[in-house]
Amino acid sequence: MSKSEDFQKELENLVKEKFGSNIQVLSQAFGHNPNPKESPEQPEQNTKPTSNEDILNFDKKPKEVKAYLDQYVINQEEAKKTLSVAICDHYNQVKFFSNLAEEEKKNHPYAKQNVLLLGPTGVGKTYMVKQLAKLIGVPFVKADATKYSETGYMGSNVEDLIKDLVQQADDDIEKAEFGIIYIDEADKLAAQGSRHHGKDVNGRGVQLGLLKMMEETDVDLRAGNDPSAHIQQFMEMQSAGGKLPEKVVNTRNILFILSGAFTGLEKIIDKRLATNSIGFDSRGKSNKKNSDLLGKVTTEDLTEFGLEPEFVGRLPVRVTCKTLSPDDLFHILKNSKESILRQYEVAFEAYGVNVSFTDDALREIASRAYKENTGARSLLTIIESSLRDFKYHLPSTDITKLDVDKTLIEDPKSALDKILAKASDKKLKLTSEIRDFEEKYFERHGIRISFSEDA
Repeated sequence: MSKSEDFQKELENLVKEKFGSNIQVLSQAFGHNPNPKESPEQPEQNTKPTSNEDILNFDKKPKEVKAYLDQYVINQEEAKKTLSVAICDHYNQVKFFSNLAEEEKKNHPYAKQNVLLLGPTGVGKTYMVKQLAKLIGVPFVKADATKYSETGYMGSNVEDLIKDLVQQADDDIEKAEFGIIYIDEADKLAAQGSRHHGKDVNGRGVQLGLLKMMEETDVDLRAGNDPSAHIQQFMEMQSAGGKLPEKVVNTRNILFILSGAFTGLEKIIDKRLATNSIGFDSRGKSNKKNSDLLGKVTTEDLTEFGLEPEFVGRLPVRVTCKTLSPDDLFHILKNSKESILRQYEVAFEAYGVNVSFTDDALREIASRAYKENTGARSLLTIIESSLRDFKYHLPSTDITKLDVDKTLIEDPKSALDKILAKASDKKLKLTSEIRDFEEKYFERHGIRISFSEDA
């Protein structure tokens, strides 16, 4: 029996022992052409460069990057400026290192400028990072921190982030090594055990797992305890004639950007600042907004919140996103290059209806969205609830134009009833005109005709 057959038998026994007889292992040796299904949760993907030379020839300037972000993101001036500088610094360093000999690289120190974005939900944190990756043309992976667990427990391993990045780079490891990994909900990694005296699996362990990756380490793409990965490796080994090619990713040039709302962190900052009475009223309470307090965050505050000091140290660039005002939300609707109004124009246009929005309507939408307290995400909620019945009824009518004004947003049902009634009256009038024409036509030919109410 050959080595591959031995391995096949051993793998069959392993799968049978772990999963029972309901799963069979088929290999290419038996004529099976594997076509593994995609995982149900695929990382977000952007357009990638045609070659790695595009990245190594990076020539953007911070003001150019911010000007690009200004087209898509309203307000958040400090965040856009900080991200623009961090991105340019990082990819200029990548370009610089690409021209060094291997020995020179070892002797050239570089502290990677990974970024921590703080701020409430819906203020544009994720959107900014996605647009940056799109502008530079690098592979991009967005992940939720809550899906990862410490190695050895149930859940995804942090090294899966690198595997996802390689997948987004079309299995081009060199290209993946220039990518951006964005981890949302990073505040959920705070070690609850330090505050509640319980065992923390998804917090501290994940932070420690990310430490080396955020600086520099080699990640073996073939490592892991996932049985499906082992089966895939076996298939690849058979295709390669019994040898698996090495697949290792170095994380030195991968930029990590983490974000989170960090609810409760402002209280820690407030408490630290309370030792100084400046800026506090007579009752000892801060007059500052939460976003202003988050802007004063220190390593000490983040550590008390539950993040490991070493982990915080890997995130030297920290910036706070401000809460969006009703005026900001209005400008997002009216001036953002990818305003959600475009999708509603397309939706109605599919039925031959031309929709337009007045400024008063947009301000009313922004005002209502602001009260939802979920940032720009609530804009879609307000518009959808206001226009849902219009999208249902108008496609079945002859109406070809819809003007959305403040009155319509305030009382959609009444506005729709008036539009449908007006359309019905117009149709009845047209029907009446046609009937009069037909009666006169027949009368001219000596034929008397009348229409009953039923007709």
